[in-house]
Amino acid sequence: MPATPHFHSPGGNPLGLLERHIAIVGAGFTGSLLAAHLLRCARAPLVVHLIEYGSRPGTGVAYSTPNGAHVLNVRAYNMSAYPDDPRHFLRWLWSRAEGPTPEQPVPPSGHAFVSRALYGAYIQDVLAEAQAEAPAHARLNLIRGEAVDVRTEDPANGKRAVHVRLGDGRVVSADTAALCIGNFPPSAPCLSSATAAEAFASDRFIGDPWDAAAIGRIDQDAPVAILGTGLTMVDTVLSLLDQEHRGPITAVSRRGLLPLRHEEVRPYTSFLHPDVLPSTVLDVLIALKADARRAVAAGYDWRSAFDALRPHHHRIWAHLPMEERRRFLRHARPFWEVHRHRMAPQVADRIAAARASGQLTILPGRLRDAALTATGLDLHIVERGGGAVRVLSPDALINATGTNCDYTRIRHPLVRSLLDRGLARPDALRLGLDVTEGGAVIAADGTPAPRLLAFGPVAKAPFWEMTAVPELRSQCADAARRILEGLTGGAEAGQGALPVVPTLECPDPPRV
Repeated sequence: MPATPHFHSPGGNPLGLLERHIAIVGAGFTGSLLAAHLLRCARAPLVVHLIEYGSRPGTGVAYSTPNGAHVLNVRAYNMSAYPDDPRHFLRWLWSRAEGPTPEQPVPPSGHAFVSRALYGAYIQDVLAEAQAEAPAHARLNLIRGEAVDVRTEDPANGKRAVHVRLGDGRVVSADTAALCIGNFPPSAPCLSSATAAEAFASDRFIGDPWDAAAIGRIDQDAPVAILGTGLTMVDTVLSLLDQEHRGPITAVSRRGLLPLRHEEVRPYTSFLHPDVLPSTVLDVLIALKADARRAVAAGYDWRSAFDALRPHHHRIWAHLPMEERRRFLRHARPFWEVHRHRMAPQVADRIAAARASGQLTILPGRLRDAALTATGLDLHIVERGGGAVRVLSPDALINATGTNCDYTRIRHPLVRSLLDRGLARPDALRLGLDVTEGGAVIAADGTPAPRLLAFGPVAKAPFWEMTAVPELRSQCADAARRILEGLTGGAEAGQGALPVVPTLECPDPPRV
């Protein structure tokens, strides 16, 4: 499909500056919000090329689900797209209210957990408003296509620095490119047997937990096994229940930990002093437990203490030595995640009911082997603790172990291009690509690329927590400012000196 440009009226070229081009690969939450900030804050001629292959712009995998039971796991009051306007999402929700209905008798409150599909519509509106209200010298070019290759060159003699090739052969050239490629489905379990390879190659194995069509084909009375017991598993169980699944469901993970439940919390001041940060994982956990005890003694919920630590996550992670980060990922990560990424109350109620009825079983253990049978699969599970082996015989196995962050195992052509050309490298902990805190992609030789950037989950290595809206929205706002200052604040070789444009504040977010 050809590119679909959206142009504003001509004119409006302040100071006679050269038109700059920014390519954003991926139009999920991160890519769409970065584009919105760039359009709103542009002080010089700018074209933002927003490249999206799969879902509608603004939705991505996270917010494209049509299932209304898949809700945000953060309350509405903390889901504004704009860090400087915390009530923007709430005003958007209230503006859409069309009067009381049986399903929605009153407008959603700030404490509501709304559907992810509704939030996707919000991000689409944020992008549309930014496009409509952008200055005349800034425009958005939405390109439908799949990015499969990236090349860079010295921006001399008027050439663009980055070239993104699409699957149909088109090339998008830009002064700067931002990779906002979101999340990839989990990799198949690492089992070496031939029987396991055959099982995972069959249609009995659903490797993408967001493949609604595959899950929809599961017989309602069939036994189902799910790998993983985190929030992805929770969404998968909800999808099965919503299609009136009656068969037993067994979810397997090494520790069998379920995400905990959200409760109402009150603001709480963390004990942590910014000048005295823990230097070991054990110190972090000891301090957090002590703070939680103090909070409970003062009449707060432990969640208040846990949430109060959130503004410090990035600095704590940066302060930890590499070996301590490894120790966290190896030992503490599952416990951290079930406390940090919690279930909305209505979701927790449904999961609890499914467990109470016996339909849903949580099995602590690890998958040792798998085999394809005439009627389904045989799964050999080594149970945690005693080491006994249990054999499950489900009709289908769904891999809900979470997104794949190990880029050495991702076969997408764009990822392979970046790694094979040496333009990027996986970070040492296999959390994503190796990037600087400012988002510059680090090449195989250790050199940051100032014109090839990455944001969102792909770039969480320096921060650890970079998957939720409160962190991502701040990253996008800061990234847009830095990108625009870099484009207008100096000249690249061979392109002529550009006048320095005074740094201005972005306009206030649209009032909805």
